Amino acid sequence: MTDRRQFLRVAGGCLAHVLLQGACASPARRRAWVAPVQPVVVETPFARLEAIGPGAWAVISTPLGGDRTTFANGGLIAGRTGVVAIEGFYRPAGATWLAEQARRLTGRWPTHVVISHYHVDHAAGVSGYPTSSGGAPHLCATATTQDAVLRGGPVAPPREAELLRPWADVVLAGAGGTTSLDLGDRVLTLHAREGHTASDLVLADADAGLLFSGDLVWNGMFPNFVDADPRAWRASAQWLADRGATHLVPGHGGLADRAALDRFVALLDELEAAARRAHASGRAAAEAAADYRVPESLGDWMASPASVSRALSAWYRVFGSSEA
Repeated sequence: MTDRRQFLRVAGGCLAHVLLQGACASPARRRAWVAPVQPVVVETPFARLEAIGPGAWAVISTPLGGDRTTFANGGLIAGRTGVVAIEGFYRPAGATWLAEQARRLTGRWPTHVVISHYHVDHAAGVSGYPTSSGGAPHLCATATTQDAVLRGGPVAPPREAELLRPWADVVLAGAGGTTSLDLGDRVLTLHAREGHTASDLVLADADAGLLFSGDLVWNGMFPNFVDADPRAWRASAQWLADRGATHLVPGHGGLADRAALDRFVALLDELEAAARRAHASGRAAAEAAADYRVPESLGDWMASPASVSRALSAWYRVFGSSEA
């Protein structure tokens, strides 16, 4: 039987959110949502790896087919002295799969694992990363993510001994703004941000023009505002756009270029404007969401009224309304 905590974790988190948006879209739209952009080096029913530069690969998850092994996007970046895996994924099997791909492509297991935030589809499977002769990979996350996992927050991984073990000793990234990972011939930077959650962590390889944004960016699917601070999210999205990356790996959806990122920033602005109009007219968020449609000028976004209502409610809280 599913207890209340597990129900809230699944129903409130991004897993249920993604599945709901997918159910509202046509089969053709669901297929187009994660269409390949760069060369595919391996493909499975649950995800594929796209080559996005020398020693760099993006995991593009394809969960709408029914296999939730990874569920969220992630990736690999390899340097002379280390290999960084991005995200813990939904199931341990997803982390194990990515570690095996790292060994196949680079000859080494991951030395570091970066977790973008505490939501279950990004963090629950981290125990699946195998240990090498040098021990377990270094886990990098924000203190907020570690705290949410250890406390068993509503949309954080369940508090089970096997899943909690990797979180006992974490490189707390982003303290003071940034943390560097030196891989010998390339230096990666971890940036602590906020918006989608209070725990967001961005990985950047500035020299290679690569960004892994976690759920601070969504591509082609309406974003999840369950834990969001919409003002901070808008600021973080603009910060990401200002980086001028060649390839941005969003939390969900296909690889994003500058045009896709600009559309996402414009969507956040549009949602704020819609929330202000609805709030000023005295309409409930759910009522306004039922009539809302993303403008065609912003492209094709999978969106459900429930998810739009959640976004408007996040803004209502900013406006000081108790209606949510």
